[in-house]
Amino acid sequence: MQFFFFILGACISALIAFFISRRSKNEIQTVLSQDTSLEKIVTEDSALQLMEILDVFAIGVLFVDSKNNRRSKNKAASSMTGVRYVDILVDQALDEMVAHVQQLGLGNRVFEAVAGTTRFFRIHGEKLSSQSIIVTIEDVTEKSRIETVQTDFVANLSHELKTPIGAIAALADSLTGETETEVVWRLAERIVTESHRMSRIVDDLLDLSRLEFGGTEDWTNINLGHVLVEVVSTNQHSAKRQGLNLSLTRSGDFFVRGERSQLVSAFSNLIENAIKYSESGSVVLVESLVLGNKIVINVIDHGIGIAEHDQKRIFERFYRVDKARSRVTGGTGLGLSIVRHIVLEHGGSIEVVSEEGIGSTFTIRLPQVSVKPAPDLVDDLGALT
Repeated sequence: MQFFFFILGACISALIAFFISRRSKNEIQTVLSQDTSLEKIVTEDSALQLMEILDVFAIGVLFVDSKNNRRSKNKAASSMTGVRYVDILVDQALDEMVAHVQQLGLGNRVFEAVAGTTRFFRIHGEKLSSQSIIVTIEDVTEKSRIETVQTDFVANLSHELKTPIGAIAALADSLTGETETEVVWRLAERIVTESHRMSRIVDDLLDLSRLEFGGTEDWTNINLGHVLVEVVSTNQHSAKRQGLNLSLTRSGDFFVRGERSQLVSAFSNLIENAIKYSESGSVVLVESLVLGNKIVINVIDHGIGIAEHDQKRIFERFYRVDKARSRVTGGTGLGLSIVRHIVLEHGGSIEVVSEEGIGSTFTIRLPQVSVKPAPDLVDDLGALT
């Protein structure tokens, strides 16, 4: 029992050292030097409470008693170590950290475990004044992924905004001192085009932001058939201007639970893309049908198609299949990312089947909701109103 209390006293001092981050290094060392006094005030009840607290932590804690060569782990540490291949790798990394701390007294590293999928662990080790060692281990795989996404997002955003801003600056510089009317108009038109392009990037980013932080409190039952009619009608002029036939096949009224403007945005993006990347004289078809409790909408074009290696990435932010063509057509690389986000938010799924030179079919599946027809209204004379 005395050894048990010794371990708990050391754990308390380690926790103080790890989690009171505002104290100076000298203050922490002073606390750590009080292990003996802490042992004296530890009771059996507080010991059990401390073990319960350690087991609640998502961060793994490994305690090594150098005198008796005994090890103790909380539940999180135990779940990261074991017989699986990745667990064995983590065990080896912990052993290496213990050996490192025994020599140098302190250690930090980020460990990459590759076993089918790649996982990242942050390991910290420290020698206590009692010569015992405490090591913490945290699975930071998701944090690393988020940091990578954020870094890529900022880099892509900077690049995307830099292009129109640089173009506007160059055009404005060329415009300075220009006296020929035709050249002035041409440069001014280019400036307006680049300004609209930059505005579209900002608008798309705001849409993504609203989607990520929006709620479902204002959702209602939406007639998806009416949404498709509206979107197709809105894009008819654009299709005709490009020499395309845009048509809609509809199987009747069907309802989904969601936000109408978001659904309009999603299908508008898909249809605009189909028009943008189709050749003159071809057909863009929007078809809808009900399969079980799902509403299935296909947006089919006979355009340039998408290479197989690009199909897995087209829903990423700022990813473009044909960067040169996208710049000509004014794409921001955010449209399909917005579509995917909206579909997922509405409990649906989206996939693409495409072949270069043949065309693409984007398929969206959304859960259908049952809507009872509104009751007929009868006036005082018994006539339907």
